[in-house]
This record gives sequence, C-alpha cells and structure tokens, in this order.
Amino acid sequence: MLSHESAIGVFDSGIGGLTVLHSIIQALPKENTVYLGDTARSPYGTKSVDTVLRYSFENSEFLLEKGVKVVVVACNTSTAIALDHLQAELERP
Repeated sequence: MLSHESAIGVFDSGIGGLTVLHSIIQALPKENTVYLGDTARSPYGTKSVDTVLRYSFENSEFLLEKGVKVVVVACNTSTAIALDHLQAELERP
C-alpha cells in the first residue's frame, strides 16, 4: 500500500536525468525520490524499438518494486518510444 511518504521514481538511460531529478527536488523539496540511471545500457538512442520498450518497462518495474507513487521518464528516447505504452500498462502514473 502506498503512503504519502512513497517516493517519486525517476529513470533515465544515463545521468542527464539528474537535471530532471534536481528540478523535482527544487519544486517538491518534501518529496522523497528514487533515481535510476541505466548507464550500463546507455545510450538508448542506438537501440531498437523493442529493446527500448523492454528497458523502459524493466526500469519502471524496478522503481515500482521500490514502492514509488509515480514514475517520471527522464529519458528522451524512452519518452518518444515507450511513454504511451508505459502509461497504458503501469499501475502508477
């Protein structure tokens, strides 16, 4: 069960998403956050659509397992390819 203390989850294919995380922390300083930078499989822009979809779902599921209340996709490639799929299938916004 989620509580008001559940974190905001953010993922990116590398470290560029740290700027998104920084903005979230600045705007919502009382919120907890969890950041996943998938530097081991970066960059996503050179990967196939199927691979980006799989990575995006794996990253989202990792964050959901941590109990986040929302998943923020801070990766441009994942946003372009997977966002609609993630929104349709994930149990969190």
